[in-house]
Amino acid sequence: MTVWLTRAGPRRSTAALAGGVAAAIIDIAWDGLAARMDWWSYTFSSDAIATLALYVPVAFVYGGTFGLIGWRIIREVGWVGVALFFSMFVGLGVIRDHIIAVNGDTFLFGPGGAPHVVDALGYLTLALAVQLTMLLMAGPPKRDALRVR
Repeated sequence: MTVWLTRAGPRRSTAALAGGVAAAIIDIAWDGLAARMDWWSYTFSSDAIATLALYVPVAFVYGGTFGLIGWRIIREVGWVGVALFFSMFVGLGVIRDHIIAVNGDTFLFGPGGAPHVVDALGYLTLALAVQLTMLLMAGPPKRDALRVR
């Protein structure tokens, strides 16, 4: 649906999914480091590999969906779009994690403010991984023509 809405071509769509896979790998690393540093943890398992099912949606949601939405925003608004997309992606991600930690029993933040700051840094690296992968695989945002509807 996002491919159709953003009018991404096959090369851009493939690059977004590849970026999502890169983001999932980075997310696994962040979660492993966070567990060691007591920044956050999943209550149903302390093993990063056991939570592997959580990372499959990362590839599709962060790469396929948000990656393409970010690409379109950046394509249309330039550097303002870069700042807008990254700040919204990081801000909404941290808010989402906070809400899940407060209202649920599957995810917990460690004490203090540092886990939230590191969480924001994690979201920033995920967004960067997707957009840089798309840049390397499909070129600058304005290079490819929009797919005809």
